[in-house]
Amino acid sequence: MRNPWSLAFIVLLVAGAVRAQDDRPKFSVPEPRAAERRPTPALTLTELQYQLTNQEDRFSTAVPELARFFKGVSAARKLETELNTNQLTADNPRLKQATLVYMTGNQALLQLSDAEKQGLGEYLRAGGLLYAEDIRIIGVEGGLAGREAGVEGTPFDRQFKALLRDPLVLGENGGRWEKMPKNHPLFAACFDFADGPPRGGAPGGNVTELEMLSLRGRVAVIFSDLNISWYWGDPLAEARERGLQFGANLIVFALTQRAAGAAGRPGSP
Repeated sequence: MRNPWSLAFIVLLVAGAVRAQDDRPKFSVPEPRAAERRPTPALTLTELQYQLTNQEDRFSTAVPELARFFKGVSAARKLETELNTNQLTADNPRLKQATLVYMTGNQALLQLSDAEKQGLGEYLRAGGLLYAEDIRIIGVEGGLAGREAGVEGTPFDRQFKALLRDPLVLGENGGRWEKMPKNHPLFAACFDFADGPPRGGAPGGNVTELEMLSLRGRVAVIFSDLNISWYWGDPLAEARERGLQFGANLIVFALTQRAAGAAGRPGSP
């Protein structure tokens, strides 16, 4: 026969364990919440201003026309972000907010101040992208032939590359130019350019490729002798669509690089 005292002892142990469990503090586990969607920063296209330029050195309609085109492409609609354009000098603190900086020249002297050089260098080293182009606007004769479109070694070509080598801009890194290969991601960023950049804006020229400067594996500067942005600003330009599509590629490529850079910084999600 089982000892009644031992049975009572077992009952007391079980009851005590139950009370101990009931006396433990109760913790509430919050229901998982969907990640909050962060607003996409505004996209800004900036035309770089500098002294001594005239109508042969700047194409003021190019950026607004490119922005108008880009707003209509599917890639832009998916971004759900505001698209702004402005004109700034390189020493303006707002330059740091630019997604893509556009700079042109022809005959003007590139006499940037030390503050402008420092501002440009800081923008490029911080992850910015500059697209610079030796621009040729269609003349009164109605053509681009004979206007040195697509020819290397022009005044702007030489001056711009000297500017990038300035110690206040990129120093030695400013002289490390490379040809951009046809399989570069830029040529498939939005529209497909299997044959490289469009060349209709530089008929008869001896240049067929873009040049680029890289910093820490990221493209910081793209230089063009191909007069591509002539397409952007001239509504009457033949085959204009391809030039604008290339401009859309530049914007998407700049955004992609910026996103990759942000993801690689400490503290990024």
